[in-house]
Order: sequence, then structure tokens, then C-alpha cells
Amino acid sequence: MRTTVRRGHSPLRYRSDGLITRTAESAASHVLSVASLIRGVMVQDEFRIPVGIFLLSRALFLLITYVGTDGFRVHAFVLTQHGSQHLWRHWDTGWYITIAEHGYAISGHTGSPLAFFPLFPLLIRAIMGATGLTAFLSAIVASNAAFLVALLYLWRLVCEEFSAAAATRSVLYVTVFPTALFFFAGYTESLFLALSVAAFYHLRRGSWLPAGCAAALASGTRVTGAILLAPFLYEYLRTHDPPWRPHRDLLGVLLVPAGLGAFMLYLAITAGDPLAFSHVQVHWHRVVTAQLWTGFAAGARLLVTLPPASFYQAHDLIDVGLGGGFLVLTIYAARILPAAYTIYAAAFWPLVLSDPALAGAYPAPLVSLSRYILALFPIFMSLGVLGRHPRVHESYLLLATAGLVVLAIVFMTGGWMT
Repeated sequence: MRTTVRRGHSPLRYRSDGLITRTAESAASHVLSVASLIRGVMVQDEFRIPVGIFLLSRALFLLITYVGTDGFRVHAFVLTQHGSQHLWRHWDTGWYITIAEHGYAISGHTGSPLAFFPLFPLLIRAIMGATGLTAFLSAIVASNAAFLVALLYLWRLVCEEFSAAAATRSVLYVTVFPTALFFFAGYTESLFLALSVAAFYHLRRGSWLPAGCAAALASGTRVTGAILLAPFLYEYLRTHDPPWRPHRDLLGVLLVPAGLGAFMLYLAITAGDPLAFSHVQVHWHRVVTAQLWTGFAAGARLLVTLPPASFYQAHDLIDVGLGGGFLVLTIYAARILPAAYTIYAAAFWPLVLSDPALAGAYPAPLVSLSRYILALFPIFMSLGVLGRHPRVHESYLLLATAGLVVLAIVFMTGGWMT
């Protein structure tokens, strides 16, 4: 029997002693030059909107950096860990930079570098070698360039599934989401979003090998990249008749966990534990549980018991509110998106809710959830459709942008952000 293939439809540092923030200026120069280069290579008339949104959002971050540095310099001086150097070099950014510079053989830190996947540090290292930039600026360039790629892919994907108007709103909504500051900072969010959206874009077009390569890189960036295997399997079974006969497209499916597998092999050889990236999460108070509601239940309880307007109550409100909202929107997305997107979004929740931060009565059980949900691009696609209602569109832009500015200043000035 001959195997046939049915293609799926394409349906700044601180201001001190009168000195200007050199880090902001240098970062601005390199971010804009990378954006200009990519624009010259890739942008056609249809891409003017996502590129314009990208450039305006980067200008907003640079403005926040410059103004916020001066307005909050005392607060930043008290809280930052990096003196007068880099206002955007906080928390996970420091880990990725250290790994890029020294590898995983690091000691003397609270926590473990083994929790952080290798692709983003490797990209930082490559940019350092190619440009001569510092590791910090290389991380900023990598994050912003990847975010531009993510917006271009998301634009094309939503155009093919819905319309240009929905694509514009989807790109805008993900750009101004309250925790979208991590698309500017040296975090993996931009790279993972770019690779996961690219994987879906090629998958939906029936280009299995490019899709599999993008997914493999995604699983080498974040553990959540492995859940791409679920929609890949669904699309393969849906589009191949009979599905049990080997076909060259199966290679694209088999590539999906390759990045994760390579990292696990490295950990097995160097640390003697292929799951070390999971086991070291105890340093961040995480525990593994099959009771997926535990984190939300604990977070909701703390909202009532913690002192009003306290730091942890505010943090829990952000995680419970944004995480809960996206959980509800997953149900809405299932009604309007093709099944592959729903499968991806549905697979996301068991993975991220299975290890809440509950050890030692930690007061932020859903820590990082408001950042992790940035990977749920199907939700932003569904929001792009829902935003056809003017009140929804205007309300989202007002609330999201205000939240983004506030949280960016909190992060920039050394305050702890998810």
C-alpha cells in the first residue's frame, strides 16, 4: 500500500555623578542595528506592521530605562546586585551570562546552573565571538533579535489561520503583555517563542523537516519545548494515511525532543543525572506533585492571609490573576483554534503546574507562572480574534501597557520580578 500525505490547511545602569547611562545607549545601538539588519533582509510590505510594533516597543523600553534610572536611583541602589553596571542584568539573566562565559562548571552560587538549558547561553557565546560584545549586551541582542523573529512568524501564522487584522492584534497584545519585559531582558522567553511559533508555522504548512528542527531547538531552550511533540504527533496522524506506515515526514516528529535529549545526555555524562535540570529545582522551593491545583489553591489562600499590599501578596496576585486568566482563555482558544494549538496549550498546564514552589512554606507558590505563560502563543492568537470587539481591544491595551511599564521599572531597579 502506498503512503499518501494530506497536507493540513494553511488556514541602565544607574545615573550617577552626572554620567549618562552608557549601558542603555550601547544596548539601544546594538538592538536597533540588529533590528535594522533583519528588516533589510526579511521585511516586505506585509511585515511593516510587526516590525513597526517591535521598534516602537523597544523605544518604550529604552525610554523607561533612561527615565526610570533617574527617578528610582535610590531604590535601585539599595536592591540591585550589580552596583552601577547593568540595570537589566538581574536574576536569570545573570545565570545565562555566567554559563555563556564559564560553562556549567560553576560553584559558589545559591542554586544550580544545571536548571538552565543550554541553547540561549550558546547563542550568547556565539554573538560574543562574532561581534566582540560583552556577554550582557550579547544577551540583550539575542533576546531582542529573537523576539523580532517571533513577531514575524506569529504575524504570518495568524494571517494564514485568520486575518491580517487578527495578526496585528495578536502581535500587539504579546508585545505589551505585562510580563513582556522578559522579551527585552536577557531571558529565554524570546528565543523559545520564536522557535515554537516557527515550528508551528512550518508544521501547519506541511514542512516537516524545518518544523522538526525548530522544535528540537525549542526543546534545547526550555523543557516546555518537549510538549511540542503532542501537536506534532496529532498533525502527523491527521495528515498521513495510513499513519502507521513509515514516511520521511516522521523524521520531523522524531526531531522534536532532540534538544532535550542532548541536554539530558550531557547531564548524564557530566553530572551523573540526566534529570538534574529537574532535581535542582529544590533550590527554588519547588516540589513535584500530581495535584495540579495545589499551586493555585495555595496562591489564592495566601492572597487572603498575607498582609494587604505586601510584596508577596502583590506577587501572588500577579501570578494567580494572569495565570488563572490564561487558564480560562485556554478553554476559549479550544473553541476557535485548530486542534493542534489546543493540544499544545492543554499540554502546557500539567507540566508547569506539577512543580509549584511550596517547600518551606514559600509565599509565592506560582512563582514565574506569569512569565511562563508568555510561551502560550495560541492564547495570544485567540486574544487577537477576541480583540475585534473595540471594548476588549481598548481595555487590554490600557491595562496591559500600564502593567508592563510598572513591572519593567520594578525589574530594572532591582526589585524581584518573577
